[in-house]
Amino acid sequence: MTSKCDYSSFKATVGTSTEKDAYAAGKEVAVKTLQKLKDSPDLFLLFATEHYADNGGFEEFLKGVWEELPDDTPLVGGTVLSFLTNQGCYATGAVGLAINYPNMNVAVGYGKNTRRNPKKAAKKLLKMIKPHIKNSYENKILLSFISGTKPAKIPGVKDNSFISSKLFAKISLSMLSIMEKTIQKGFGKEHEVLEEIVKALPDFNLIHVSTTNNAPYNRNFQFYNKEVFKDSALLLALESDVPFNIKFETGAEKTDKKFKITKISKNKRIVKEINNKPAFPELKQIMGWSQKTIGDFKWSERAVRYPMVYEKNGKLILRPWLMVLGDYIGTTAKIEENDIFIENMTPEKILMATEKVLTENKPIFGFFSACLSQRDYLGIKVFQVHEKLKKYFQEKPFLLLYGGGEAIYKPDEVLYYLNESLTSAIFHER
Repeated sequence: MTSKCDYSSFKATVGTSTEKDAYAAGKEVAVKTLQKLKDSPDLFLLFATEHYADNGGFEEFLKGVWEELPDDTPLVGGTVLSFLTNQGCYATGAVGLAINYPNMNVAVGYGKNTRRNPKKAAKKLLKMIKPHIKNSYENKILLSFISGTKPAKIPGVKDNSFISSKLFAKISLSMLSIMEKTIQKGFGKEHEVLEEIVKALPDFNLIHVSTTNNAPYNRNFQFYNKEVFKDSALLLALESDVPFNIKFETGAEKTDKKFKITKISKNKRIVKEINNKPAFPELKQIMGWSQKTIGDFKWSERAVRYPMVYEKNGKLILRPWLMVLGDYIGTTAKIEENDIFIENMTPEKILMATEKVLTENKPIFGFFSACLSQRDYLGIKVFQVHEKLKKYFQEKPFLLLYGGGEAIYKPDEVLYYLNESLTSAIFHER
């Protein structure tokens, strides 16, 4: 272990680009990030909105980046829905994050085909990471970027999120399972990958972001050094003497609308029965919704405002119900407990959650991941999140990514795979 941390040597910079062309955006984001750093980066995180796939392609995007970036720089990242930095709120564009610090060790790895075989993908990236972990510093964190949910187009079904026919629902469930293995479309397997990672590296903290896309596309991408991947998991291990604090908040509170899941699918994602009754009809009864009311709901109202919530080790975990399959209810992540209540989420609660993660007195850098559903539900109020971050960090850099799912792990706790949440890793002075 090393001695006293030298905060004056720690350099973190964030640069952005809103160039439409992929190559131009890649070159600009690298130039802006490195100009601020004024040194060679020890790591480079890179994120972009997926529209660059249709404006030159991500191979050209990375080509632009690597024309400016030193060849031996570890780089990981991927596509996100949007992001916030000191400079503003970005619905489209690219962002780079570079760090230079002498008392730091970095290792990166990847695993492919996460939907087909999440355990195998995790073992591959761990095999790449483990030999480069030195255990030289006491503060350890993993940054994880894994391909998120990619909605599968089911033949004969106009809207995959709401299938009223019980027959079509059963057919769709079978097809979704097949598509996950063959064309790797459907629910993401981030949770399963992360379970293997924290099992193998239990003394590391972890923050996760699921790479995602803008509707109506069913694609997302991951960046590993000079390569563009799909359906993959990336991991960056960072050891240093700079202290940090990680936490998550949701804004959720318990309500009186509660029930018990009495039948659920093997993968814990499809709720089949609630209170020993068909799940969706029983949910409608509990909520007092008519069929017409359901039909009039927008996605943000149905999935985000009224998530299912359960308690895990005293923490409230949210699961938006993103699919109705006949009498069944589908979610993008595992439901780990049977006792459920319904949360009435509001923008005000999301804003309160932002304030609750900003607790350190002397921040020097902040990395955040939040659910795309939070951004969609906040709407114009996302600028209030930005204002809170700006006020807290002042001139210190920060990056908040809106992705398709988030997760957090601490060595003295358990893994929490999250939806509709905000996670934070705030590096700070002692």
